[in-house]
Amino acid sequence: MLRTLRCFLLLAGVICSGCVAARQPAVKADQPGQQLLKVGITTNAPPMAYMENGKITGLEAEFAHGLAAYTGRKLRFVELKWEDQIPALLAGRTDIIMSAMTVTSARNYLIAFADPYMVTGQVSLVRLAEYNRFSNGFTDLLNPVVRVGTVKATTGDFLITRNKSKGTVIRYNNAAEAVQGLLDKKIDAFVYDLPMNFYLGARYADQGLTPVTIPMTKEFIAWGIRRDDPRLLEQANAYLQEIKSTGRLREMIIRWIPFYERLFNK
Repeated sequence: MLRTLRCFLLLAGVICSGCVAARQPAVKADQPGQQLLKVGITTNAPPMAYMENGKITGLEAEFAHGLAAYTGRKLRFVELKWEDQIPALLAGRTDIIMSAMTVTSARNYLIAFADPYMVTGQVSLVRLAEYNRFSNGFTDLLNPVVRVGTVKATTGDFLITRNKSKGTVIRYNNAAEAVQGLLDKKIDAFVYDLPMNFYLGARYADQGLTPVTIPMTKEFIAWGIRRDDPRLLEQANAYLQEIKSTGRLREMIIRWIPFYERLFNK
């Protein structure tokens, strides 16, 4: 199964790398003084975005600080519930969504996306003692007796809603609640983005949880921007191209999500 994951990530990484590398050389950002960069962030998805000692941290937070410096703006995080991210962006309460958002056709209809910086997919987190029940991946979750948990309004939620017509589906407000549901045996599997479920599998390994290493989908993560703000879109892509060309993108990703080092070393 690990071999399957490595092959999946390698193929996806090549695709994503091509998306970014095809951009033109980075443009110079304006220097608008104290103009704000209002970043919409949902702090319930470690290691991508979460709170630690009262401070917003994670890979997306590091990206936000970098983009603010690149554009010469003052960073302001706007904490939002996940379901409020796109409405807040469209209303002008935020300038950009930097919160591990998966690119989907429905979202792309409403907002623009910068070039994807990462490839991911949906995987399930299960109890180690029951791993063999779910070792075949997605089809195992469709069994009506399997109780599946998701975080509401996420890509994992959409995947299960579209495909699981029978059986119990519990939609939680955040990953912490879903993990507790798994520990309390209220659900049998928790479907969530690959980076977060690998992180949670490592964090809760001593309590008997583990991820199933067969991705159920292939998805791209990118930053969301209003369509009427093409300048910020251009700057975001230029910043991404810069950190990719210098190797900083690789360093940042594997620092927060160590398993990705296997992808970059291929």
